[in-house]
Amino acid sequence: MEVSNSSKALRFITHQPFFSAVGSGDLDSLKQLLDKLSGDDPSDASTISDLMALQNEAGETALFLAAAKNLHEIFSYLLSFSDIQTLKIRSNSDMDAFHIAAKLGHLGIVKELLGIWPELCKSCDSSNTSPLYSAAVKDHLDVVNAILDADASLIKIVRKNGKTALHTAARYGLLQIVKALIDRDRGIVSIKDKKGQTALHMAVKGQCPLVVEEILQADCSILNERDKKGNTAVHMATRKGRSQNVSLLLTYTSVDVNAINNQHETAMDLADKLQYGESTLEIKESLTEAGAKYARHVGKVDEAMELKRTVSDIKHEVHSQFKEHEQTRRRVSGIAKELKKLHREAVQNTTNSVTVVAVLFASIAFLAIFNLPGQYFTDKSNAGKANIADSIAFRVFCLLNATSLFISLAVVVVQITLVAWDTRAQRQVVSVVNKLMWVACTCTCGAFLSIAFLVVGKPNSWMAITITIMGAPILVGDSCKHVLLCFSGNTLGFSAVTPKDASKGLVGASLSHGRTLQIYQILMTITLILRRSMLCRHQI
Repeated sequence: MEVSNSSKALRFITHQPFFSAVGSGDLDSLKQLLDKLSGDDPSDASTISDLMALQNEAGETALFLAAAKNLHEIFSYLLSFSDIQTLKIRSNSDMDAFHIAAKLGHLGIVKELLGIWPELCKSCDSSNTSPLYSAAVKDHLDVVNAILDADASLIKIVRKNGKTALHTAARYGLLQIVKALIDRDRGIVSIKDKKGQTALHMAVKGQCPLVVEEILQADCSILNERDKKGNTAVHMATRKGRSQNVSLLLTYTSVDVNAINNQHETAMDLADKLQYGESTLEIKESLTEAGAKYARHVGKVDEAMELKRTVSDIKHEVHSQFKEHEQTRRRVSGIAKELKKLHREAVQNTTNSVTVVAVLFASIAFLAIFNLPGQYFTDKSNAGKANIADSIAFRVFCLLNATSLFISLAVVVVQITLVAWDTRAQRQVVSVVNKLMWVACTCTCGAFLSIAFLVVGKPNSWMAITITIMGAPILVGDSCKHVLLCFSGNTLGFSAVTPKDASKGLVGASLSHGRTLQIYQILMTITLILRRSMLCRHQI
């Protein structure tokens, strides 16, 4: 830079107002300053370029300051006056404008620079720290992906200590960053730093088992890799007291649980040096179950260790059986509840059916006594007396009809007032009520047959006899059949019935009661029709 140009720049503007305008984000003031500078001598563009390269006390250029504060408009405006050499000027923190934008996660500025000068992503500081590394360790996933889209080979840049971005991201448990880096290049997981540590060694020091699992899924062959001190990942996880990571590593069958490091120590030896606590106990238990030994016992038969392993196996087996037993008990309990629900529904359906039938029987019996054939006496001494009241057939009819009426009414009262939550008690009540309904049905049929002899008269008594001969066997046979079925069901017992058969039986019982209800309704309808037709015939 020539002295004349520098003096000219200092004549029009000092760096303090310039940096103040950039730092405050005042774009209008910044434009006025630069317009004033360029307006004095439009042909001299070197003055503004020199101003872009000017650094403050911290060694920061205006572009660096705008990138650090994410002043995108200011940065874009200043970028139009700058070149790549200006962008590469480093501050006292040993970073340029692109590096600081990547480190702080300013995605817009990063993308704008990559679109103009993609080679900026390769610039590293004195420790060979790349912008990708700085963005990765700060968990700026979008910036990492943007840089890798520009140049995926940057993933293998290592710092002076030999660590890649994956090493540090794995150590801090940055799962999304680890996934993004591995997806770009799975070979990065096997890179070792100057201590001989892979990304797996770093990951097990952290507290995120998912990162450990992600690395092992990418390359399981590094499971038993050793660093320069002979430590494997199991050694590292044990020394740091990471019980979850130790348990995860031991799930892999290829793990060398008894590896001995340069200090002649196994993971079990390191576990003994840990401070007493819950995680220490978990680590020792996991190592014992995996067959870990002390270094002095490696290659020798340790009877105590074998006994502990046997006891541990037995304990796990018993625990497993206990869990299976508990699951079986829950399933059986669920089946029992379902059966109980089916029982309750079946009993309720039966109760409803019997109630309807009992009401029908009561209605028929009540109407029958007031709709007798032959009408009634009208004289004062015998007013209301039936003309057939002195006949034996009527007396039989009256007795049977009254029996049917009162039994039916009793059943109705019991059914509408009884509330039983015990299914077994409900079944007993239903059983008794069913037997009472058989009696009511028999009485109704007997009343019908007895009054039939009066209605048809002696000359046509053969009709009543024929009805009796046809109806009695049907009624008696059906009743006997149901009695035999009930006795056979009681003989088999409920305990001998499987849940599947029981459910089928309940459904069958419900259907059977439904069919019985239909038969009763048809029978009563026929009875009413016949009785009314006979009454009309007698009146005629």
